[in-house]
Amino acid sequence: MQPLKPTKWTDRLFPIYVREGRSQKRYKAGYIGCTGEIVIPAEYEDAYPFRNGLAAVKQSGRWGVIDPGGTFVISPTYRRPLVFTEGRAELPTLDEKDGDKRGVISSTGEIIVKPRYRSVSHFSDGLACVCDGQLYGYINLEGNQVIPPFFEDARAFSEGLAAVKLNGAWGYIYPDASTAIPIRYICERGMAGPFRDGLARVARNGRWGHINKNAKFVVEPQFDMAREFSEGRAPVFLDHRAGYVNREGETAVPISFLRVGRFAGGLAAVDTGSGQAHKSIADACETGFIDRNGEWLIPPRFFAAGTFQDGLCVTQNEKCIEYVNREGTVVWSGPWVEHLNFDPYHILPPAP
Repeated sequence: MQPLKPTKWTDRLFPIYVREGRSQKRYKAGYIGCTGEIVIPAEYEDAYPFRNGLAAVKQSGRWGVIDPGGTFVISPTYRRPLVFTEGRAELPTLDEKDGDKRGVISSTGEIIVKPRYRSVSHFSDGLACVCDGQLYGYINLEGNQVIPPFFEDARAFSEGLAAVKLNGAWGYIYPDASTAIPIRYICERGMAGPFRDGLARVARNGRWGHINKNAKFVVEPQFDMAREFSEGRAPVFLDHRAGYVNREGETAVPISFLRVGRFAGGLAAVDTGSGQAHKSIADACETGFIDRNGEWLIPPRFFAAGTFQDGLCVTQNEKCIEYVNREGTVVWSGPWVEHLNFDPYHILPPAP
C-alpha cells in the first residue's frame, strides 16, 4: 500500500505497532490518521509520534526521519531517534566506538554541532541546555555557546526561564544568565520543574508545591511530589495516592488514584488500582479518563493509557493496543506487542 498523498490532515499521524505472526516481540510500525485509516504502511522497525511535521523511524537497525508522506528527509543513519523542537534535535554519535557523545542536527539534516557533549536538551526559546561532562550551560540554535558551563545541573528553558542548580539548590535564570528566581530550593528526590501555565514545581523542607514567576508559592508545599501544570491542572502525590490541584492551589480532583497523567484535550488518564498484585492483566485494567473536575468521561477498562493528542489516545488492554477517541470509541486496534512508549515527550514542551 502506498502512503497517502499529504493533505491538511496527514501531519496529524499516530504510530501503530503491527504484530508479525504469533510472537509478541515481532512487529512493524506505521502510522494511521485521525479516523484510523492507514496513512503510512507498517514497514518500520520502530516509530515515534509526529512532532512539527516530522517523525523518527527505525529501519535496518538505524534511525532516520520521515515527513507525513512517508518520505525520508534524513536517511536512517543514527543509533538513536531524532526528536525535533524548533528545527533542532540532539545528535548521537554514529558508532559506539566514537563514545556516547551528543551534538545538534537540523531538521534538514545539517550538522550544527558535532557530537561532543554528554547531553543536549530539547531547544526552547532558541536555547538548549548542554552538559560538558561535569557542568551545564546553554547554546543557541546556531550551536554557539551563550551561557558557559557553570551549573551543577540545569534544564531547558520554558516560558522564558530555566531551572538551574548551584551548591545543591535550584533556582531559575533568564536567557542572559541573570537570576530570575533566587537559587534556594532544595529539591530532594527530584529537580525543579519547568514553567507551565505560569507555574513551576519546587520543594521546600522536603515538600513539593508550585511557585509563580515572582517566586511566590501559589500551591503550598505540602505534597510528596508534584508535576507540571497542563490545562489548569497539576498532578500531586500524597501517601502513595495521586490527584490534581488547580492554579489557585485548591484540590480540583481528590487525591485518590494510584497513578494520574497530564491533561490534554480536556481529558487525563487515571488508574483506580490499589497497587496490589492482580491475578491477571484483565483484572489490572483499571485505567480510564476523567475531565478536569474528576468526572468519568471514559470509565476504567485499560491496563495503560497515554495522553490525548489531536483527538486520539493510545491505550492497552490484556489483548490489544488500541487508539480511542474522546468518546472511548476504538478507531484502530492491533494485537498486543512488547513495545509501547505511551508518552515519549513528557518532558518536552506541549506539541503545537
